[in-house]
Amino acid sequence: MSLASGSGTVTFFITRHGQTVYNVASRVQGWCDSQLTDEGVRVARLLGRGLAEVPFAQAYCSDAGRAVQTLNAVLAARAEENPKSELPFIHVPDPRLREWCYGNLEAGPGTELHAALTRGFGEDLPFDELNRRLPQVAEVLADQDDTGRAERFDQVKARLESFFAEAGQQALAAGGGNVLVVTHSFVVRSVMYLLDRSRVNDPLKIKNASVTQVTYDGKTFTLGETASTRWLGEMPPEANAIPFGFRM
Repeated sequence: MSLASGSGTVTFFITRHGQTVYNVASRVQGWCDSQLTDEGVRVARLLGRGLAEVPFAQAYCSDAGRAVQTLNAVLAARAEENPKSELPFIHVPDPRLREWCYGNLEAGPGTELHAALTRGFGEDLPFDELNRRLPQVAEVLADQDDTGRAERFDQVKARLESFFAEAGQQALAAGGGNVLVVTHSFVVRSVMYLLDRSRVNDPLKIKNASVTQVTYDGKTFTLGETASTRWLGEMPPEANAIPFGFRM
């Protein structure tokens, strides 16, 4: 089966960055940043080898250091596995692909984020229900943020729609093809929510270096496989999670 995507279509391969120091420490990580762990680099390289035979027309990443580091590791391993796969373009980090901004919760314990959600909703909601209420989750956190930096869902939605519309049109203008995107767990979750709310919990957790596919034909974005680890060739150890399930 050919992995080529063309004939006027674009397939986005959207992946979450590798495991980071803050992931292991269960710290809230939105616009703040920490470097990849050795395990994070290892899994990013696994993804690169798994994608060695996939022809990409372009690659993008969030401007967070962890996303840049992940993309570099993916592309390096991909080129080592298949020297002919080296990309002939410069990839530029894009701030529209950043994780949600969590305001005064940034870099704090994950338990503080959990507590803020419990206060805001008036009850301790399970993770799957929080996923179904993503816009409300963002509003609850923004309402309690005293820095004014926490993003509301319409802000996240606007920047993601702007990025994918622009990247999709540019790829179509060049003939279509596959586009690699390295971003963050709640960006992936937001894309799933925006395209098909019935699948927002499929799966419940977005693993590091998992791949979600979205196709674009110039008019419609369609959600394909979600958070797949099949490109890794092996199942990586589960990254340490913030206790109630939020992983950034």
